[in-house]
Amino acid sequence: MENGKNLFPPSALFAAPSSLWPNSVNSNPSESSSTSFNAHQSDEYSGLSFAAWRRNYSRQNPSPDYSSQEERREDPGDDDDSEKIHGGVSPSSFLLPVSSKDRFPSGHDKRNGITSNKMTRTVISIRILVIVILISLFSWFYLEALAGGDIEWVKNHLSILGTNLILSVLCLTTALTMIVLTPMTRAFTICLCSGVGVILYALKRWDDGESFEAHGAYNMLVFLVIAVPLNGLIQSILFCQRKMPPRKFRRFMTLSVMGTTLLTTLLLTYYHSIWGMGANGAHLLHGKLNGTQLCEWQGINIPAVDLLPNHIQNFWTGKLYCPVVTGIEAEWTHEGLLTINCLNKEFKVSGASPTYDILPDTKPWPASDKIMHTYNKKIVERTQRHTYNEPVFVNDKGVEAIVANCETDVSKVLIRLVRDQVVLDRVRTAEKTGQGQEEATISEQEQEHEFTGALKDDGMKDDKELERRPNVLVLFLDAVSRRNFYRKMAKTASVIASLDKTTQGGPQLHEFFRYHAVGFNTDANSRVVYTNYPEPQSPPAPPIWKDFHEAGYITSRVEDNCEDWSTQYTGVETSKYFDHELQAPFCLPPYYALEGNPFSNFEGPYSIVSRCLHGTNVHNHALEYMNQFRRAYPDQPWFQMGSFIEGHEGTGEVLLTLDGDMARFFKGMEKDGTLDNTIIFMMADHGLHMGINFMFTTNGRIEHMNPYLSVILPPSITQKYPSLAKGLMHNQQSLITGYEIHATLKMLASGKMPKHGDEDGVDGGNWRKGTLFDEELDPGRTCEQARVPEEYCSCRAN
Repeated sequence: MENGKNLFPPSALFAAPSSLWPNSVNSNPSESSSTSFNAHQSDEYSGLSFAAWRRNYSRQNPSPDYSSQEERREDPGDDDDSEKIHGGVSPSSFLLPVSSKDRFPSGHDKRNGITSNKMTRTVISIRILVIVILISLFSWFYLEALAGGDIEWVKNHLSILGTNLILSVLCLTTALTMIVLTPMTRAFTICLCSGVGVILYALKRWDDGESFEAHGAYNMLVFLVIAVPLNGLIQSILFCQRKMPPRKFRRFMTLSVMGTTLLTTLLLTYYHSIWGMGANGAHLLHGKLNGTQLCEWQGINIPAVDLLPNHIQNFWTGKLYCPVVTGIEAEWTHEGLLTINCLNKEFKVSGASPTYDILPDTKPWPASDKIMHTYNKKIVERTQRHTYNEPVFVNDKGVEAIVANCETDVSKVLIRLVRDQVVLDRVRTAEKTGQGQEEATISEQEQEHEFTGALKDDGMKDDKELERRPNVLVLFLDAVSRRNFYRKMAKTASVIASLDKTTQGGPQLHEFFRYHAVGFNTDANSRVVYTNYPEPQSPPAPPIWKDFHEAGYITSRVEDNCEDWSTQYTGVETSKYFDHELQAPFCLPPYYALEGNPFSNFEGPYSIVSRCLHGTNVHNHALEYMNQFRRAYPDQPWFQMGSFIEGHEGTGEVLLTLDGDMARFFKGMEKDGTLDNTIIFMMADHGLHMGINFMFTTNGRIEHMNPYLSVILPPSITQKYPSLAKGLMHNQQSLITGYEIHATLKMLASGKMPKHGDEDGVDGGNWRKGTLFDEELDPGRTCEQARVPEEYCSCRAN
């Protein structure tokens, strides 16, 4: 110590090289004279900060000047991290910038004395030119993918459109990656990225349509679903490369690729093995059945879409739920008494009064009023708004839906379906005119309580009740493949499986693994089921509900989409064959837009988000209507149709919103005994015909032609007609189409079933011919025999 000062600054004692310490061994003897400590310089170092001390030391001990990368690697003091230079960038990776201030490389880095490899301006210019070309190609391929026409044109050019879209993604991804890797000024980088953003915006504005002719909105959605994750993955890899030593990065990438490949292979093997699984151990059979060769779904069926977790394709849209509407309490009782209570204090203080909208009964409307894009406007125009001051009875004939309103966006939909004496009189008349059914009687007690819907319950069932025809329920799921039903509606699938009580003498579940679509979309497939014809007929073919209506069934229809099926697909209005129909709530804004295109990606019945109407999913209003219908007529045979549009969108994720509610619907039918005498058809018209799985994979094309179909037989039928259960079992592996479904429904409506069961031997069983109950249906029949057009045939005998 000299002059009361330390010989070294305290921090220098811990950071100075070992050559500064007395008696230390210098790691570089040739430089010992220049690195040895001179005690006479202690005054110069004393009192200096550590940073100043290090600068002085660096001037006295310059780092060796490596003139090349090879010389640097030969230095004996190098380790694995020796390639890293200031900023964590390796000069061996000539694609990366060497300075955080200027992305063009300089000839010499004065901060560490290392001369980096130069990327000449010529090479950089060439790379920038390639980037510009790639961006141009991205724009060109995307524009080519926007080509459109009618549905037939789109079907025939779908592969080309999909290929162009993929090429546009690859070109843009390559361009963005090169922008990141190419040393250039920050301003020029921002300019290129801004140009890409402007081009994307211009392409969206060029075609933002949502139809077959102009489908830019769907293209952009698919483009982003692919491009965003892909570029995110690549940028993550580049980030790891910059942050990791080269050897560590190589190990990381090798292990990641190997692990991902192994895990993906195992998962795909598993998903392929369960692709053909059904409920309660039933599964798709291969090879021969009873000596007959079964058809096989064609193509390499790799269900890669199963790798995607639920909700992943539309997670960025938010949660799949409807925001709860608070601030209103409203009730519409069975007797018709309407009460509304607005809870918001500001609304009460304002002096404003609640209102209620009486939605019109659409059953008697002509076809001209039910044309798409005008139907919703007619409903809004004919909705009657009233001011609410006190509880009021609303019993208008045919009115089954009301919207109670407080303030803006604070509303509630109310459903009320009651037993209709006019309908019961119609049923009596149909039975008396010899429709093959015995006359139903209504007890005096039932007549006294018909206003409240109360029914007798003496704990006994007479012979007439035991012989009552079974109810028929058709649950129609638009665009849901057999496999996607299990992916997205697992709760419903589990409940349906639990309803199968075959061994206990209860309901029986039968699923059809080779149910095949006969057309591309709803048009042909639904026509076949409902009219037995894939194309419109002249004169129009009557729909199946006409048969049930005229046979003395009480009929009902509800669809959570603003569409009248008959008007849309046959050109005639057939609502007169329905005793109850609920359509108006599903034509109201904001769910169904009053102006513009109601079928956008983010609003309306084709949207990829949860479809809400005044605080709840639209399908809940439909399910509530169906519940009230069966409770209103527990003693009468009824036919009911419920159609759900949740499967009709590109991601396949919106079905998740229907799952839990549909499961509860089935549980409710089990609890109230409806399943004891109801035949249930749960079916789809086709699989998903849009989205990335359909556009780019064979699995998507197979599932498009393999919609879901299952039938639940009640014990009242299986005990009396065991041949029907045998027929369903026989055809679970057969090639089935909508033609067999139509024949089955028509047979049930016709009254051809033997009065006293199978032992009647009526027509030698011919009454089952051509139906799902037909035990003689050839399980090995071809698409031609099943009337599947050759262009759509996806199940062939190998």
